[in-house]
Amino acid sequence: MQITLLAVGKCRKPYLREGVSDYIDRIRRYASLEHIEVREEPAPRKGAAADSLCREGERILRRLPQNAFMVALDPSGESCGSDGLARRILKIGLEGIGRIAFVVGGPSGLSTRVIRRADWRLSLSSFTFPHEIARLVLLEQIYRAFTIMCREPYHR
Repeated sequence: MQITLLAVGKCRKPYLREGVSDYIDRIRRYASLEHIEVREEPAPRKGAAADSLCREGERILRRLPQNAFMVALDPSGESCGSDGLARRILKIGLEGIGRIAFVVGGPSGLSTRVIRRADWRLSLSSFTFPHEIARLVLLEQIYRAFTIMCREPYHR
């Protein structure tokens, strides 16, 4: 399985960068993982948020690997537990899809074009997270999903 994490912006806080790096290393024991950061648009002027999202969305879609099953993090997406995520990743693999791309938007979220392109819209929580923390939480859950699939004790 090949995993791509496409995220808007850089992880600026050192402790979050360390956490992201740690979980990327952990996941690489189970799957290939590519971490791509696309440039974040500057904070938009009033009324220009849609244009900023559109530009970020274009950059995301250009970097999206071909034939990847795309999962967009979206607050109005489907919620699932850790077991549910593990089952979904396993099902995608069993369907012969070799690459999953998880997409994390920036502070303003994701463009409607990116959301429409998604094969699955996933909500991490009904809480609102800063996008850097959402990236870390997502990676932890992907790692947890692989340990569940391999019946390893981490997830207990």
